[in-house]
Amino acid sequence: MVDANTEHQDQELIDAFRVLRIELRIVNDRVAAAAGIKPRDLDLLDVIDREGACTPGHLAARTGMRAATLTGVLARLEDDGWITRSTDPKDGRSARVASTERFEQVRSLYQDAGGSVQRVFNDVVPEYRSAVMWYLRTLAYSLRDMSADIPSALT
Repeated sequence: MVDANTEHQDQELIDAFRVLRIELRIVNDRVAAAAGIKPRDLDLLDVIDREGACTPGHLAARTGMRAATLTGVLARLEDDGWITRSTDPKDGRSARVASTERFEQVRSLYQDAGGSVQRVFNDVVPEYRSAVMWYLRTLAYSLRDMSADIPSALT
């Protein structure tokens, strides 16, 4: 049985996470606007930048974007010089999507805005860094699993 204090602390953690989610959305929206792209474009570019060149199917799975929508977004990002598309050497019927040097604009926007975030990370005591990373990664994987269980549209 969980006591009232533990339930209260659990709720405080959930509330803190919800606040963080909103603050991340605000920062990402502003970075996207400053780069002249849409926030969902930024999601795609971020996946490509962190995980490397990948297929449109991988991008759809990692961002939750529908394939039909993704096709148009990738065409626009390619036209605007954010990505390149080439034939996947493992499957000639599929494409590989990679970011261009233009992504450096996004990196610099985050770096310019990220001083206070960097100071928070710098303040994490070295012996706690692995625990913090474990919690962040576990939370991310849990959210990925949870999102797979939510219907994409109500019919």
